[in-house]
Amino acid sequence: MRSIAEAGLRGAKLAAANLHAEAKIRRAWSLTVGPSLLRHTVFLRFVQGRLVIGAWDLAMIPSLRIAAEAIWPQLKERLQRFTGLRFTRIELVPTNPPERSIPPPPKPKNAFAEVLTRLQKPHA
Repeated sequence: MRSIAEAGLRGAKLAAANLHAEAKIRRAWSLTVGPSLLRHTVFLRFVQGRLVIGAWDLAMIPSLRIAAEAIWPQLKERLQRFTGLRFTRIELVPTNPPERSIPPPPKPKNAFAEVLTRLQKPHA
């Protein structure tokens, strides 16, 4: 297994290879990291074998770094198995929280339609 850099890719081919590698990692991310890292971190990028993940809770970064380093051998093995990529190290950096999809606000109720619906229901 060779890293993307070792394959001798340059320019657009290197950029395309990196995008492809990152897509593989994103697909495998939730399957390979433990619940603690999954809840508090997000995959950011893959650079020359280095897995860069971000955490948005600054107070938790020191403990998350310790946890990430402790599980690195297992995480590295799982990621390599799922993606076919070679990982050399893990890096945890501060980042913004991931964007969560916000549900649209509820539609305003039509009071008149509600009254009509209630009046049309058969009474038991």
